[in-house]
Amino acid sequence: MAEAYPIELRERVVRAYEAGEGSAAAIAQWFQVGEATVKRWLWRKRDEGHVRPTKKAGGTRSAIAREEIDAIVEELKDANAVEIAAAYNRGRRGSARVHVSTIKRALHRFGYVVKKSADGRSRFVAPTSSRSAPRS
Repeated sequence: MAEAYPIELRERVVRAYEAGEGSAAAIAQWFQVGEATVKRWLWRKRDEGHVRPTKKAGGTRSAIAREEIDAIVEELKDANAVEIAAAYNRGRRGSARVHVSTIKRALHRFGYVVKKSADGRSRFVAPTSSRSAPRS
């Protein structure tokens, strides 16, 4: 995700508009930012009294438990992500099922490293980084 524009730029843009140096479109062109961006900064200044950016949200945390992934990897030994996802989804229905990409992100988060086998399929091996240590 791109970083937010600096607060100094945001304040200069708002000051220029408030000083009557042009329309939102003209100021956007002058400062080389989007017109909608200028309007959002003006609205924020009007409604909240500042132009500071909002904090990044971070999304929804995965519900996949480390213990369950560890057990599946231990049981299947040299399985690839598709096989691990199939084992995870076995017995689950509807929204409780997860996509292979979700399993891959969980494996990465828990410190599993991907390697390629001779046949070109992705394989997962035991955790090898300090990230793999259980969190307290």
